[in-house]
Amino acid sequence: MPQPRSFLPRFSISAVAVAAGLTVIAGSAVAQTPAAPPAPAPSSETDIGRVSTSAGRGENGAAPVLPNPTIDRADAIVEKQQAPNIIDVQPLSEIIKLPDINTAEALQRIPGISLETDSGEGRFVHIRGLDSDLNGTTYGGVRLPASNPSSPSGGGRAVAFDTFPTGVIGGVELTKTSRPDMDAEALGGSINLVPRSGAEHGGAPFIDADLGSGYEPLRRSPVYHAEVSAGRGFDGGDGIGGLFAGKNAFSAVVTAVYHEDKRGIDDVEESYTDQQSSGYPDKVLSNLQFRRYEYHRRRYGAAANFDAKASDNTSFYLRVLYSGYLEGADKHYLVLNNLDDSSQGGCTPLPSCIQDPGNPNGFVAPGAQLQQQTTDTLERIQNGLGAVGGSSVFSNFKLDYHASFALGTDRVSTSYGSVWTDPNPVPIAYDTTTDPRYPRFHTLDGTNPANPANYALQEIDLGPSYAHDGETAAALDATIPTGSGDHAGEWKFGLSLRDRHKTSVASSPVFTPTGTISLLPSTYGSPQIYYNNRYDIGPAISLPSVRTLANGSLGTITDDAAADAASNTDDRENVFAGYGQYSARLGKVGVLAGVRVESTRATYGGNLYNSDTDTNTPTTERNSYTNYFPTLQGRYDFLENLVGRLTYSTGIARPGFEQITPGASISVSNATVTVGNPALKPTLGQNFDATLEYYPGDGQIAALGLFYKQFRDYILLSQQIVSGYGYPGLTGVITTVQSYTNGPAHAEGVEGQYQQQLKFLPAPFDGFGYSGNFTLVDSRAQIHPGIYGLLPSTSKVTWNAALFYERAPFEVRVAADYVGQDLFAFGSTIGNAADVYSRHRLTLDLGSSYAIAHEVKIYFDAKNLLNTPLEFTEGTSDSRPIQREFYDVTLLAGVRMSF
Repeated sequence: MPQPRSFLPRFSISAVAVAAGLTVIAGSAVAQTPAAPPAPAPSSETDIGRVSTSAGRGENGAAPVLPNPTIDRADAIVEKQQAPNIIDVQPLSEIIKLPDINTAEALQRIPGISLETDSGEGRFVHIRGLDSDLNGTTYGGVRLPASNPSSPSGGGRAVAFDTFPTGVIGGVELTKTSRPDMDAEALGGSINLVPRSGAEHGGAPFIDADLGSGYEPLRRSPVYHAEVSAGRGFDGGDGIGGLFAGKNAFSAVVTAVYHEDKRGIDDVEESYTDQQSSGYPDKVLSNLQFRRYEYHRRRYGAAANFDAKASDNTSFYLRVLYSGYLEGADKHYLVLNNLDDSSQGGCTPLPSCIQDPGNPNGFVAPGAQLQQQTTDTLERIQNGLGAVGGSSVFSNFKLDYHASFALGTDRVSTSYGSVWTDPNPVPIAYDTTTDPRYPRFHTLDGTNPANPANYALQEIDLGPSYAHDGETAAALDATIPTGSGDHAGEWKFGLSLRDRHKTSVASSPVFTPTGTISLLPSTYGSPQIYYNNRYDIGPAISLPSVRTLANGSLGTITDDAAADAASNTDDRENVFAGYGQYSARLGKVGVLAGVRVESTRATYGGNLYNSDTDTNTPTTERNSYTNYFPTLQGRYDFLENLVGRLTYSTGIARPGFEQITPGASISVSNATVTVGNPALKPTLGQNFDATLEYYPGDGQIAALGLFYKQFRDYILLSQQIVSGYGYPGLTGVITTVQSYTNGPAHAEGVEGQYQQQLKFLPAPFDGFGYSGNFTLVDSRAQIHPGIYGLLPSTSKVTWNAALFYERAPFEVRVAADYVGQDLFAFGSTIGNAADVYSRHRLTLDLGSSYAIAHEVKIYFDAKNLLNTPLEFTEGTSDSRPIQREFYDVTLLAGVRMSF
């Protein structure tokens, strides 16, 4: 229901302008009455000069940032120990010890995080069993919108971390219990990407560089890697009117990263007919696809951080980030269609008539269809961000302020998908039972599916698209210190606004030949025998020839504008927020308490598409609500190195853009409706945590924690059959409706962490060490009518383990990561029989380096040593695989320099 008008938007818009004006006053006040900085409170300002991330940043993103790779794991553990809330920190110095090329892969090493992979790399991360759409992501404290719209649960809110090469950041921080001075949109947690800084160099010039090259044996393809970070301070001289004067009044750090590879992927995918009610056995397929890919990915990142010190009490900063990748995809499929079609042979009765008489585990498809398909796309996915802000210290308080703009985009500029079909039905016998991992098939009439002469062009699908997600934000924080010494504390208040605009447009023109176009020798190349030499899918089809055909005169191009617009969206979402919090350290006791208020005003736009009449009706829905988020977090130092914590925090997950859209796809003839639900409520969460942390020193830690999360109005896919739907032609008609609904849910779990270097051993054995962490999660919700199960993306077990040797000049680390099975997607049928699960996986990586001089290291890394496949199944059993793709190992060697 509509909420009362709020003063927050008007106040927040002017906040940055007011704060900037106050800096001038602060400058003159400093000249007249010097003011000491506020005493640090060990609550929201984590007092770690060496490593300081969003634990001390709050709304404005103005806190110091992680320096360059010289910061080690001991500093990160100290920050975790001193934080007022529950966090984990991974500095760049630890990240580069393993072949984690993108930030998602670096995050997988942190307790509580499970990795979702695609195309042989990490992409999305889940926190404590909660889907990535339900978590928050910031860069330097500024919230990042989504770049890749294909998030795991279709919410369109998750940030894809594969757009950030690890070298473009100074580290990552995971916040598991939010504070009032942070965005509340973080049910599982919030991830902060920390900008690189040269603070530890004291203004002296520095250069850090990394040059490497590698090899991927699956396609015998090269890998190239380069990154550089440089910075220095600049003297201000006499300044401007007494401001910006003196040594290191200005400083700048710039970073650039480039990584290129041509990863090969060998994939097999099955689709089951799921017609058991009609007599078909459980293992009968509708189609079987043999897919050979090559992805040419050019990942890049650039960042710049500029700081200016106007006076001892006033400073300003500018942060800029540009990061993403350009990916060309070359795909070739051999597709066996109509494997559940018994009509050609007049097959009755089922199921005995489709059993292979020569193989009790096999089936026969008398009327199968053979296809060759290609995909040729060029896609750019990237994030950009600019933030300007500052800090001004007065006699009794401090102001932090910033304004920012962040943008995520996904543009498919080139897309050619050719379909070549054998016009004659082909009888095929196949077996997916004997070894479900490697399905077998053969034709019964001698037809060779790999022979190009069998195929003629059916169509070329052309599908450019563009998705845009931008957010303008501003914030003002005021900090008032209280007390001193062992009883230091602070009050903190703030206001902020976020104005988000998300759009998506796509088109699907189709080239159809006017005559017969056959696969000629000039349009294909050498044979492709892949999947460890198990399958021959035919010669590679020339992608330039396909492009020439699509742009030529041998056919016509048609485009269904109404169908294209069906998926277009135009959404606006504004969030206005204010908070107040108090934090203090009272001897051995630490406390953080406060409340945050967020008011959401949104407009969601889509289209009602009738597939029978091929017509669209634009539709718009408005939504508004206000929520309150209290928190009470406490810690007690039993000993100097033994900390206990009890926390209560709250958060929100707004409905996904695809979930709340008013758009719908309707078929009256089939009596089916796929529709968003504009009446969805946001998911609200209450989080309870208890931890015990032991810090022996020297970068060691032993920690154990319990957590419980209670959710109200959790959002899940809803599939049901209703007696009539409110649309012309469906009134009183039995209709299958797919939409979304709210319901209760909860998640609970245990986390453990241990890390130790065996420094008590005599040299040289004192370089050995080990680290490990685990997360056990259980969750529950009604995932289908009358069926309860784990929440989507909940892996009941995840763990990391590493053995390392670190003693100059050697460093060697072997790390294993395990992610348990999780519910990846809901099936297209009523009930859970067709739900899709991501199978458990265990990966193993190696990182090593040797310092040939104080400033120079050579390194060798190996990724995916176990050649772990990405596997999906229909249902929880591994007897019904639907995708199984391999990538092989990646090797990389190079040199790192620091001057």
